[in-house]
Amino acid sequence: MCALCLLLLPLAHADEGLVIVDAQTRLQDGVWYLDADIDYQLSATALEALESGLPLDFELDIRLERRRRIIWDAEFAELRQRYQLQFHALTERYITRNLNSGEQSSHASLGAALQALGQVRGLPVIDDALIDPDTKYFVEFRAAVEIKRKGGPLAVVRLFWNDWRTESEWLRWRLGR
Repeated sequence: MCALCLLLLPLAHADEGLVIVDAQTRLQDGVWYLDADIDYQLSATALEALESGLPLDFELDIRLERRRRIIWDAEFAELRQRYQLQFHALTERYITRNLNSGEQSSHASLGAALQALGQVRGLPVIDDALIDPDTKYFVEFRAAVEIKRKGGPLAVVRLFWNDWRTESEWLRWRLGR
């Protein structure tokens, strides 16, 4: 009976979390770009926080590693792209904001906002002139969602709740031509 419960436990949480459905890099006009599709399923805590007016931070972490022959791989470059999602109660709209550029957009539903955040297109990763053609490089990519940190009593509550931050698994592939 215990074994059956352990097998079914992952299925109970399969409806919430972050899954990178697809991710790839492409070279265009001398720059490597990332295209990705992410399925964001927010936890009950994140949904409640959003509806209560707390913003959610969305992070895309991208690492570029250089493959070495003798010693372990070296991190070559790192990029963190950040977005924020907030519910505006007065207009009943969901506002997404690119925290790196300041660009923002408005969405009529949470589903539309999450779909827009989950479609990453043409995110510049690195200039091709910095890449040695005789070296193998690997891209690592993950997504994360975190309830925006607030001071006061909420800071203490964060210590006891484990679903204030959700991360996808790291996805790794070879940067290629």
